[in-house]
Amino acid sequence: MATLATDVHAPRSDGVSNVARLDADTAWAAFMRRDRGWDGRVIGAVHTTGIYCKPSCPAKRPKRENVTFYATAEEARAAGYRPCLRCKPDAVGRDREAVAQAVKLIERAEEAPSLAELAEAVGYAPHHFQRLFKRDLGVSPAEYARGLRNQRAQSALKANGRVTDAIYDAGYSGPSGFYSDAKERLGMTPSAWRDGGRGETIRWTHFDSPLGEMLIAATSKGICRLTFNEPRL
Repeated sequence: MATLATDVHAPRSDGVSNVARLDADTAWAAFMRRDRGWDGRVIGAVHTTGIYCKPSCPAKRPKRENVTFYATAEEARAAGYRPCLRCKPDAVGRDREAVAQAVKLIERAEEAPSLAELAEAVGYAPHHFQRLFKRDLGVSPAEYARGLRNQRAQSALKANGRVTDAIYDAGYSGPSGFYSDAKERLGMTPSAWRDGGRGETIRWTHFDSPLGEMLIAATSKGICRLTFNEPRL
């Protein structure tokens, strides 16, 4: 497995940058835990073996002073390292790119694409891609699409305040689907949500997901907000 350096280097003049925003101790801890959640987010390159690995690599851990961190496998290869044959770190980057591409497809579509359509678009078998998507985002493509539609309904509620208008602006075919989703995804009645959570107690936390920091907010009735890169209060 690749060895991790104790420092985090600045970008090099040849255009290949090491991990610029990552604390080396945090990265090392992820490797020591064999944390799959960090796969695709950091690469450990071992000086003594010339190999680079992903954090979840099952191989024996090298000495910390022998390891340098890179943000991507491409950077590690440019620095002269080769991929580990055991953990196959290059495949992780491709998986993450496929998930990111699928997210864009879902967000741009007027109607949610099916799992088969998404998998074909990114070049994976449907059941395998479903596992990859859920591994990275914690939800299936269908659940992500429903959450997105719910966010659109929230935006429509903010924009015009009329629940009926928000239902159709968000892409629902009728009220029944909207109210069914609202139970699970607003964490309160649509009118209470429109009024800024009137009468509800909302608790929140931040979660470091593979696609960035996520804000999770919930009432006693359920989750009412899931967003990325929200400013901390």
